Amino acid sequence: MAEVREGEQAGRSPLRREGLADDVLAVAAGALARWRGAGRAVTIVALDGHGASGKTTIAQQLCAVTGASLVHTDDFFSTDAASRERSGNRTLASYYDVSRLRREALEPLKAGREAVFHPYDWEAGALSHRLVRVAPTDLVVLEGVYSAARLLADLVDKAIYVKTPEPERLGRLQGRVAPDEWDSEWLRAEQEYFSAERTGESFDLVIRGSSTAPPVPRGARAPVEGRRAGHFSPHPDSP
Repeated sequence: MAEVREGEQAGRSPLRREGLADDVLAVAAGALARWRGAGRAVTIVALDGHGASGKTTIAQQLCAVTGASLVHTDDFFSTDAASRERSGNRTLASYYDVSRLRREALEPLKAGREAVFHPYDWEAGALSHRLVRVAPTDLVVLEGVYSAARLLADLVDKAIYVKTPEPERLGRLQGRVAPDEWDSEWLRAEQEYFSAERTGESFDLVIRGSSTAPPVPRGARAPVEGRRAGHFSPHPDSP
């Protein structure tokens, strides 16, 4: 059941803080403060939404305000080449290595241990050689498409949906993805996920995405193999 819907507190003040309205940040941070603890040693909150909805900007600012640890689902993109080559009726789950996300990130953090993993390298189309270390805290934000999936429901305690108008999202994508890299199959799978498995009403909180997300160079976000419109790494894999 959503506590705050678009059009209530989310949307009253002008956009600030690199594109995020102050009241949107306050509403989301307030929700995290209420959920934190609540009888749990560690609370994991999913921040889900369509590609280019503004999730990464919101997640980074929420973690800066709350001191929460941050994990990106994009770091666990599937390296299965055979899976990428399949066409037709792909589910969103097939794009992610859910088992590795659980085993290397969520399960350790839920148990109060450091998470250590090799993130997906979007330039190489394979796992990076570098290690990412996420310190254990009592609050963890899991950011990215598919973060509120049913396959993670036993580890994710609360879920926030970032709602951004489709024309705005697609406009951002068209500015970042070349026409020959447009992947309608990804967009179809994403739409199916949000219309069937995770509708807006199924989230604990719905907030508005930023309207002026800072531009990111396309080359820093799109994978070399299997580039797709709607899916790109929000944080370049660099040393």
